[in-house]
Amino acid sequence: MGKSLTEKDFEQVESWIGTGLKTFNLLYSITRDGCDASVFHQKCDNQGPTLTVLYNEDGSVYGGYTGVSWLSSTTPLDQTDNSVFLCQLYYSGLNTPKKYSVKTGHTAICSLSNCGPVFGSGSVYDLYTFFNTVKKTPWGIYNLNGNMMTYFGNNYDTAGISYRKFNNGHSRVTESEVYAVKDGQRKTSTLPTPWRKTAKFGPKMLGSLKEEVKGIQPPEGLDVPHFKILLLGPLGSGTSSFSNLVTSVFRERISHRARVGGNAQTSTTIQLTPYTFGDNASLQLYDTRGIAETDTLDLLQCNFILDGHVPDFYEMSPTHLLKCDDAEFRQHAALKNKIHCAVFVLDDLIVGDMSKSMLQKLLTYRDLLTRKEIPQAALITKIDNLCEKSAENTRNTFLSPAVKDLVDNVADLLQLPRNSILPVKNYEEELEIDENINILALLAIRQILFFAEDYLENMKVKQSRRVDAIHVWG
Repeated sequence: MGKSLTEKDFEQVESWIGTGLKTFNLLYSITRDGCDASVFHQKCDNQGPTLTVLYNEDGSVYGGYTGVSWLSSTTPLDQTDNSVFLCQLYYSGLNTPKKYSVKTGHTAICSLSNCGPVFGSGSVYDLYTFFNTVKKTPWGIYNLNGNMMTYFGNNYDTAGISYRKFNNGHSRVTESEVYAVKDGQRKTSTLPTPWRKTAKFGPKMLGSLKEEVKGIQPPEGLDVPHFKILLLGPLGSGTSSFSNLVTSVFRERISHRARVGGNAQTSTTIQLTPYTFGDNASLQLYDTRGIAETDTLDLLQCNFILDGHVPDFYEMSPTHLLKCDDAEFRQHAALKNKIHCAVFVLDDLIVGDMSKSMLQKLLTYRDLLTRKEIPQAALITKIDNLCEKSAENTRNTFLSPAVKDLVDNVADLLQLPRNSILPVKNYEEELEIDENINILALLAIRQILFFAEDYLENMKVKQSRRVDAIHVWG
């Protein structure tokens, strides 16, 4: 959770207030204006209804709403407000929206000129933010000198939870804000023009993409039942997670078929593991262990995989390399055994910290693929880490300048066209499938299948020419 509320958060608070559409105008911010009680009152007194929000270093976001104005008073001034409530939007980074209504309206808030926002009475306060001035530490933290521990739950119905479940048991915050709340329609922030145009995200697009992907079939007459797609990427880039993502899209539940992390990341063994998807897609994803900088597996082994000489589930390691005279070696590989498209899998951290040796390794694989005329694409995973808009809703992916910049960067690094760089979000913390995540996955799958289809069409033309040449010379 960043240092600002999202549109979704404002919608949640608006629903809690329950009196129609609201605007939220920032009056006071401790990072902008200083954590000073006199400045708080200068900017927030007599402003009518306000929302107070605190963001702590553990990723929790909490605060309170009052329908009456804050005032300056030299003695504690208890104010009555039956619309007041405390609220929690996030706890330890997780979205946990909860509203806690006041028990008795006459102990709603307390105004005092040398104090910041106080929810409760002057003598018994549930949320007492700070008094006088609090300096920021060199680490960007404000250790607020108020109190929640003593009286939390006295004036507000907190459903029996302790203050520790509200603010992690401390008042070390990175930001605190006060918004003026007025009746009216909010202006949504202007997003940039989409840098990649698609149909409008929604159930209709999701259903259309599923049907389109299902309809992409290998060309007739080639005896190729599936498009074979090879996933390649550095350790931790998300090749196995992408296999699970595609499975989740078609099974309509979160899937964990492919092993992610653990021994699969540290083992020196490469197992050629295929994943198929029944009647949902003529697709076989081949997942392999991520590439490490110290890999000793040479290009010959990759060449064997590309040419279809390696049987499914065959395990290769530096001490057990496949040789042409091995019994398992598929001597006469047909087109259906070969790789029809290769996909590099990267994420923003890997791209930003990629060493020259790793980049050279990937480009070596890319050169081999190019010589074999095998099409290539690249997946960018973990796009929700790039910007708040994408994290808030993956339908904003093609509106995000940060995602576009990474797409351009990867295209330049791998020397690939930009329309072959495909951003996706793998399922990681989710327990249920998400429509927009699935749409991004299907857009990527569709493009990969198009590349593979074009490759097989070319192979069909070449086969036809060979047959024609035999007839001519026969």
